[in-house]
This record gives sequence, C-alpha cells and structure tokens, in this order.
Amino acid sequence: MIFSRLSRPFAPFVFQTLANLFFLWVIFHYALGGWETAQILLTQIGVPAWIALAVVCALVLYRSDYRADVPLFIAAYALGYWGEWWGTTRGVWTYWNHATPPDYLPPLWAIGLLTVTHLRALALSLRGALFAPKQSPLDNREIASRKPLAMTRTRAFKAAAFVMLPALAFAGSAPRLAAVDWSGRLDANFFAGVAMGIALLLYRLDIDEAFGLYVCGMILGGTYEWLGTWMREWTYITREVPPLWIIPLWGLACVAMVKLSRLMRLSLQKANAARHRMRAAT
Repeated sequence: MIFSRLSRPFAPFVFQTLANLFFLWVIFHYALGGWETAQILLTQIGVPAWIALAVVCALVLYRSDYRADVPLFIAAYALGYWGEWWGTTRGVWTYWNHATPPDYLPPLWAIGLLTVTHLRALALSLRGALFAPKQSPLDNREIASRKPLAMTRTRAFKAAAFVMLPALAFAGSAPRLAAVDWSGRLDANFFAGVAMGIALLLYRLDIDEAFGLYVCGMILGGTYEWLGTWMREWTYITREVPPLWIIPLWGLACVAMVKLSRLMRLSLQKANAARHRMRAAT
C-alpha cells in the first residue's frame, strides 16, 4: 500500500517514457528494418534520410501524451491493416515483396497518424505564436458582430474542401482510373469500409479540427506516397508516382482514425465508470 502511494505520482512519467520508447522502437524496427539495415539506408541515402528520420521522430515525440497516443496507435493500426489488406488482396497496390499486406505496414500507419496529429498541434502552436491577435481600433462590439460571419464563411470553405479536393484529385487521375478493370475489386468489403469511414467522419464532427487533420494528413501522406512510389517500395495499379487520388484519401483516413480512437477512449471511460459503480454498490 505504501509503495503504491509513493509510486502513483511517478506512474504517468513511467507510462509516457515507455510509450515514447515503444514508438521510437517501431520507427527503427519497422520503418528502417532494424539497426543494421538503418545504418545501411542512412549511409546510402545520406542527408535526406537523416532529415526525414529526425522530422518523424521529432513529430512523434512533440507533446506526446500516452493517454491519447496509445488509442491513436491502436485505431490507426486496426484501420490501416484493413485498408492495406483490401488494397493488396485486390491488387489496387502491390508491395515489392508481394505481401498482403507486409507486416511492417500497420505499425507504420500508426506512426503516420501520430505524426499527423502532432503536426496539427505544432501548426496550431505556431499560428498562435506568429499570428496572435493584435489590438484593433475597431469597437469590440463591431469586432464581435463580424466574427460569426467570418467563421461561417471559413467553415463553409473548409467543408467544401472535403468534397472538392478529392473530386479534383480523382478528376486528375480519371484517365488512368478509367483504364483499370475494377471488377472484383469494389466488393462488399470496400463498400463496408466506405460506410464505416463516412460514419466516423460525421461522428461529432468539428469542421475546424477535422480540416486541420485533413490538411496535415494530405501533406505527410503525399510525402510518404511520393517517397514510397519513387523508391518502388509499392506500386499502384494506375502506375502514378504518386497517384493524385490517394493524397486526399490520406487526409480523410486520418480524420476517421482519430474519431475511432476517441470512441475507444469513450468506451473505456464508460466501462471504468460502470465498474466503479458496481464496486460502490457492493
């Protein structure tokens, strides 16, 4: 009992340290193939590889909170595995080793989601520091009257971007997509995934937060896709490097994964509350 009371203040620090070490291990073990392979890759590619590794590690560790990051990791692993399984077994994309999917991909989806969520947090922090509101000569009541209209217009633009950007991307890749035989690929699993994704996107939708995740997901997802297809780590059925249509899907997937992680946390909180009520009743 005494040990439990003394260790309680240190538990969050211990859990956070263990989570960070685990995330770094996933990067080196799955993304770089272990320490020996990492040394070879970093030596062969040189400075760009070191920069990419430093950026990913810094984003994963930036304001890391195991209470949020562990559910994010699990949610991204689960949805990432499903997406990779569907895409590789239907031949929409193929990896160099022809695995369906490679065992290292789901953990890297999880690391990718952590970089996206932390990049959004970093962007918000920088925006607050660089573009803090200044004193205005306008009357406070006039400013307050203008703000709702400006927010409405901004949110309308953000909502439109969720539709327009994928539409433009698919339009850009339309000739290549039209040349593909999609029979047997757009099956029940595909439509079930689409329905689940839409439901997650609409769950407690905060358009401002979702748009930030959407943009950060497209930025990092586009970077990962360009590197992966350029290095021929994987190849899409349309042979694009990278395909335009996959980039907005990265953003949408990141929003859905974040929503799934919150559902998981909410379910766990409700389960703990019910358990405490049962203990109190007995």
